[in-house]
Amino acid sequence: MTDQELLQAIRAITREEMKPLKEEIEEIKEDLSEVRTGVNMLISWSEKVSMAATFPLPDIDD
Repeated sequence: MTDQELLQAIRAITREEMKPLKEEIEEIKEDLSEVRTGVNMLISWSEKVSMAATFPLPDIDD
């Protein structure tokens, strides 16, 4: 077997072994996108709540 044939065989094996990792990375990217969307929604909600909390409400104990 020549060096070129050996390199081609190594590349083929490496590609086959990398396929599951690439699929897993794509799944992680999708999950991360969902998490990012959720976090952004929570940040937006917390900003609205913090603005409402600083709104001066009348004291009803008088």
